[in-house]
Amino acid sequence: MREADPDADLEGALAAWRRYRRRRRVAEVHWVDALYQAYITAILGAITLFALAAIVGDEHLSAGALADVRADGADWLGALAAAVLALGLRSGSRGGPLALERSEVRHVLLAPVDRTTALRGPAVRQLRFLAFVAAVVGVEGGLLASARLPHHAGLWMAWGALYAVATLALAYGAALLAAAVRLPSPVATAAGVALVAWGVADALDAAEGNPLVAWGDLGLGPFHQSWTMVVAVLVSLAVVVAGVVRIGDLSLEAAERRSSLVGQLRFAATLQDLRTVVVLRRQLAMELPRLTPWARVAVHGTGRAPVWSRGLRGVLRWPAARVGRLVLLGIVAGLALRGAWDGTTPLVAVAGLALFVAGLDAVEPLAAEVDRPTRSRTLPLEPGELHLRHLPIAVVVMILTGVVAAVAAVAVPPSAEAVTVAAACVAPGALGAVAGAATSVLSGAPDHSAWSLAPPEAAGVRLVVRTAWPIVLAAGGTLPVLAARAAADAGRSPELAAGQAGVLVAVGFVAVAAWVVKRDALHETWAAVIDPDHPNNPRNRARALAAEAEAYDDADEELTDAR
Repeated sequence: MREADPDADLEGALAAWRRYRRRRRVAEVHWVDALYQAYITAILGAITLFALAAIVGDEHLSAGALADVRADGADWLGALAAAVLALGLRSGSRGGPLALERSEVRHVLLAPVDRTTALRGPAVRQLRFLAFVAAVVGVEGGLLASARLPHHAGLWMAWGALYAVATLALAYGAALLAAAVRLPSPVATAAGVALVAWGVADALDAAEGNPLVAWGDLGLGPFHQSWTMVVAVLVSLAVVVAGVVRIGDLSLEAAERRSSLVGQLRFAATLQDLRTVVVLRRQLAMELPRLTPWARVAVHGTGRAPVWSRGLRGVLRWPAARVGRLVLLGIVAGLALRGAWDGTTPLVAVAGLALFVAGLDAVEPLAAEVDRPTRSRTLPLEPGELHLRHLPIAVVVMILTGVVAAVAAVAVPPSAEAVTVAAACVAPGALGAVAGAATSVLSGAPDHSAWSLAPPEAAGVRLVVRTAWPIVLAAGGTLPVLAARAAADAGRSPELAAGQAGVLVAVGFVAVAAWVVKRDALHETWAAVIDPDHPNNPRNRARALAAEAEAYDDADEELTDAR
């Protein structure tokens, strides 16, 4: 038997790896095509932004408000940078931020080649994409800021892009370093919470010395420039370079676990199955229920409200990460709505999106019920009525989140009028968020069978409306804030206007609740109308009744002849 040659085996592995990389380069999009796609996306985004800015037409800040922005704006932008950095640390502690294919983990990373060389390409591509997204977000923020702040819009857009890219580079590099040093998840979470708390305390003048204020100064570059901005950019560059250099030290076990989940996550996102995306993201973040509940509550599953009892048990076993995420989303929604109250109308979209994401967590008992349709059909209750009984616990959770949002909105700065308006907007915001999240969860993955005969244009419009409608419902819960602002500008009672708008939101929630109950019947009717082969189609039902009547007449004639 011929002895194995280690050098030949090594050369064969290297040759296989080179062939694999060549195939990867062939399969990748050419840089000219990628640049063209980015170019088209940037043009369309710019057109949309300028159109929205023209429609909104917010006025410039007053002298007092402008002084507040100059004094505290960098602190709040530093707090935002701290939140992004905290997300990067948590992602790195769980094996991120890279999401590799399983074949790459098993064949490339386990091959006798330099692991850093194998991972540098995917890391640079991911960083390039995230930097482009961050630049677009920064340009959007700069454009919206230019509508209310002095200086040219182009200047604000340039500094906004620099702030966003520098913050992204810092967070991405920190994530790579956390993955390389195998930072424990509790340590990363504690460090992230401490950074965010320090940033918020500094913004509220309760503490000083937040180092991330230097990144906040980048966002306010049109007002002033300093050497700390250069330091912030250099630190971000150094951190991301160090992360790319140390990328070969990541955990193979964590990469293997992420690869198995990320593939499913991408497939679910391709099918627009938001519920599956949420479940897989929680598995990716290792969000497991608590073994012991947060509080012992005497609930009885066989009582008058078993659905409520089961939902309450599930909420009391939520992990700390989910509770913290709801608190953070509530703070974001509250600050955004306070900005909308002060005159920056586009922040309503930010608040609506934050409430929608929080609502997806709040309707988790309903989503768990939808995930098990077979068990629901075994109960002596219609599925729509069962789903309706899951909404109260979601509303309670969102009311608590709304209280957090109200506290955040009132705290910058506090006033008696802000307290009353915020109190009037808590319940409508909760109802809107639950309505949007319940609509998204119950809609499930798109079903194209009932639209097989529709033209492609109609199917495309349906997909856009289906994706945006739940978010629009969640943002509709913020209408009381805009109504109160309009009333205050007109010299009327803002509390009364917020209450009236809240009634409209409640009516919309009732309509969504009615849809939850009758959803199956409505879908069956619509499928019967659209599908000509459906047994409940009106024509097919008429034919079936005619055939049944004819068979009855034939049987009656046969019986008469027999007699």
